[in-house]
Amino acid sequence: MTEKSTDANSRGRRAGGIILLACVIIAIILFVLANLGIIAVGLFMFLLLALIVVGIICIGIAVFAIPMYIMKDTTVEPGNYELDEVSPVNNNEDH
Repeated sequence: MTEKSTDANSRGRRAGGIILLACVIIAIILFVLANLGIIAVGLFMFLLLALIVVGIICIGIAVFAIPMYIMKDTTVEPGNYELDEVSPVNNNEDH
């Protein structure tokens, strides 16, 4: 069986692409290992910033929610609250 030149060329391109991809992955791994301290400090600063932002949001929610809860009207209107007296809103099946 004779082999076509395009098939051999295609196999060569795939092999070259795989080798190039492996070289890129190895280069990325070496870069990360060489700069591990800088990356660790960057991640720590990012997590610290996220913690500060979440803390500010929680404080902001507390500043608004606590006064609203204190000023909430808690009066109960007189009436019958038994479930037997409740009528359905929609008599038709929803499905």
